[in-house]
Amino acid sequence: MTAVTITTARAELRAIAKMARPIALAQVGLVTMGLVDTAILGRVSSIELAGASVGRNIGFTASTLSIGIAMALEPLAAQAVGAREPDRAWGALIATMRTLVAVWLPSTVAAFAATLFLGKLGIDAEVVRAARQFLLAQAPGQLFFSLFLAQKTFLQAHGSTRPALVASGAANVLNFVLCNLLVRGDAALRSVGLPPVGLAELGSFGAGLATSVAALVLTLVLHAAARTFKPADAVARVPARAVLDLGLPAGLHMLAEVGGFALVSVLAAKLGKTAVAANQVALGLASFTFMAALGVSGATAVRVGHCVGAGLSPRRSGLVGIGLGASVMMLGSLSFALFPRPLVALFTSDPAVIDLGVQLLRVAAIFQLFDGVQAVGAGALRGAGDVRFVLYVGVGAYWVVGVPMAVIFGFVMGRGAVGMWWALSIALMTAATAFLARFIALTRRPIARAAAP
Repeated sequence: MTAVTITTARAELRAIAKMARPIALAQVGLVTMGLVDTAILGRVSSIELAGASVGRNIGFTASTLSIGIAMALEPLAAQAVGAREPDRAWGALIATMRTLVAVWLPSTVAAFAATLFLGKLGIDAEVVRAARQFLLAQAPGQLFFSLFLAQKTFLQAHGSTRPALVASGAANVLNFVLCNLLVRGDAALRSVGLPPVGLAELGSFGAGLATSVAALVLTLVLHAAARTFKPADAVARVPARAVLDLGLPAGLHMLAEVGGFALVSVLAAKLGKTAVAANQVALGLASFTFMAALGVSGATAVRVGHCVGAGLSPRRSGLVGIGLGASVMMLGSLSFALFPRPLVALFTSDPAVIDLGVQLLRVAAIFQLFDGVQAVGAGALRGAGDVRFVLYVGVGAYWVVGVPMAVIFGFVMGRGAVGMWWALSIALMTAATAFLARFIALTRRPIARAAAP
């Protein structure tokens, strides 16, 4: 059982960094699958790439409730481990997985329903077709991926981070092979010197299908690892309400953030195929560096949860984690500022898409620091069980500030996709400031356990 023994800031930094590395690498592996899909589709058809981009954004937005429910395990499992209650940690995992299965179908229906409005937004009919095909093929993967996240969170609470790294590596290899074969068909075989066998080019549908198979591999590997922590004695019953009380606010916060970015991506489609393709490439690259911040966020949430469960102050753990998150995101900022063109050119050969993508990456270079602070700050607050404040700030930052300013900058002022990204930068700055201030204020007094037995 993991114990809380850290007494100095330097030791805390080492503990968080040690846990964050494999978490971040596993997260990088997850994003790499999306980048591989983007690179393969981008060399086949700009329409298929745009459709998969829109479909992926809609699907991910619809699944944010599931992601939030999986994230409810951060305080539940970590605090139980800190309090040396492994039976309660396992009971929380079981309750979370059951809840995820229950919400999967409504989320899938909501994603398909959202495509009915794409045409009214002025999006090309062929892009809408490709988006629906991607959503159909990756629908099973949404359930598998949410179960993977729950088991990954449970394992992190026990300090076990290697299984997720192994799973993401295996899933990436499988996704690369399947995506090439299903998207490109016989062309993929010919590119490696093999004879054609009549494989059709499935475009965005093939990319979505490869994603589902890879997600199944992810959850199967994690399930085997999680069972090693199943207690031999009776398992504590954790009610679904305890999961929902934490998971719904976390999921709605994710919906506010992801939905804001997704809406901007959909609005970018009104600017033409070049804008949506450049937006997808730049967003994929920004998401790649963001995985480092998510790694630190996950480790910080665990450390904060352990402290709360053990009855200790989590202030040092949270502040050290937030500082580390800002530091690692500076590396992404420097990369985007110094090498924007080579990075964008990895995913497309279209000169117009490259030029616009470079401009977007330069904006991303500026908001990286704030993105790191808000990501880890949210993780620290979740570890403490303070999920409602995170929700309120998310709604305010992205929908009261970010989205309206994106419309103003992008369309009213005529700054296009670049203006939209500046608006999102301001939203991230707002969230980062609020989360840091809240955590400092919250840790001035003892913190009660979330859903304490």
